[in-house]
Amino acid sequence: MLKFSGVMIRSGSGALKTYYKQRSSEYDDIYKLRRRQADLARLRRWVARHVKGRSVLEIAAGTGYWTEVCSRSARLVVATDYNADTLAVAAGRRLGSNVSLVTADALRLPAFETRFEVGIAMLWWSHLRKREQGKFVAQFLSRLAPGAKLLLVDEVYRGNAAKNPISRHDRFGDRHEIRVGQDNSLFEIVKNYPTDDDLRLSLSGYCDRVRITRLTHFWAVSARIKAN
Repeated sequence: MLKFSGVMIRSGSGALKTYYKQRSSEYDDIYKLRRRQADLARLRRWVARHVKGRSVLEIAAGTGYWTEVCSRSARLVVATDYNADTLAVAAGRRLGSNVSLVTADALRLPAFETRFEVGIAMLWWSHLRKREQGKFVAQFLSRLAPGAKLLLVDEVYRGNAAKNPISRHDRFGDRHEIRVGQDNSLFEIVKNYPTDDDLRLSLSGYCDRVRITRLTHFWAVSARIKAN
């Protein structure tokens, strides 16, 4: 716990999980914003093209918005999330028999029977602490086949349009902001906005053919896992 403007705020590694658990029933509202529809339509086509006919491992699947997109063209999808509450929302979608939902920590993934042809993490990278990025990428990619594709999507910083106040930047360079839960309690969560150079640096040791696209509201990365 910490104080912000004299108010007690939940912080630390458990704050993110609790915050998204509270928001599980309303999280999809971010995909209903009218101003984001052009970007989302383009990203859905982009994801569907990359996963078509392939096996997919999804990290931080949340309520299953992108899981559903993948399910329509992928051969197999294993969607993981730390929160059983958000996966319960995902289970209510028409995902098909080619999709499995698994409760798992993105930083402590279980072993799988197969190595996947595509790995995706949507709206997750921004919540990673910078000092955790290398660990996450190394572990995630160890579950993918050599030459597999990596797809990342997250939000572009919109300056004054950002509604959540910044609480601080810590000594590691991570940006923290305040979020309000359903019970009106306050949470401090990590929310970073990487530059293209930041992304390339984080992925260069593991991937080649790194391509970055910046849309109005989102950025997207496609990359190929280096063959060892």
